[in-house]
Amino acid sequence: MAQNQEKILNDFLNVAAGRRVSVLDCHGLKGGSTAYFLWNCYVRVPQPILVVTANARQAEALWLDLQFFRTDARVPVLYFPPYNIQPYKMLAYHNETAARRMKVLYTLLEAPQPPIVVTTTAAFLKRLIPRGEVVDYAELLMVGEEIDRAQLVEKLVEGGCTQAQIVEEPGDFSVRGGIVDIFSPLYDHPLRAEFFGDTIESLRFFSADS
Repeated sequence: MAQNQEKILNDFLNVAAGRRVSVLDCHGLKGGSTAYFLWNCYVRVPQPILVVTANARQAEALWLDLQFFRTDARVPVLYFPPYNIQPYKMLAYHNETAARRMKVLYTLLEAPQPPIVVTTTAAFLKRLIPRGEVVDYAELLMVGEEIDRAQLVEKLVEGGCTQAQIVEEPGDFSVRGGIVDIFSPLYDHPLRAEFFGDTIESLRFFSADS
């Protein structure tokens, strides 16, 4: 970013902060300057920020720029993607997109700092799962814990997960004897829980590819 552009932005933000302006009307930002401007707004007034862009390409570019300018790793900078589904078409949404959306929603519940969320108009206009439903379907698994596997499987199915022979993508789970594999949207790799009776003996991540 050019030094004069950076100075203009800083002067603009300092004046706005000094006057306690609640609405900022800013034009002409291009490239990384938009993310720089948003991050500096956040630094001066650390409150949740929702950024709505016209399309997924713009949203992803802005999300990446915000991560570059972020100076505090504790601040969640999240991208909430839209479902790429056309109206009146019988087309199932992609599991990876659903997983990314669920991960963002759960992260918002547990965020240590006010978050910055980037999304699109298409995603913004869609209704979302209620907050209480997200909390209710979360399940904490711990080594040494006793848990009813039948109830766990029932909860996974009710939450929209798919039982499969082999876990390959987010939302899949499988049950083989005393082993339960779950590909949670919260993690990059599936989790394997090994049971002895109803007691969890071990928990570990594994590669879905190999």
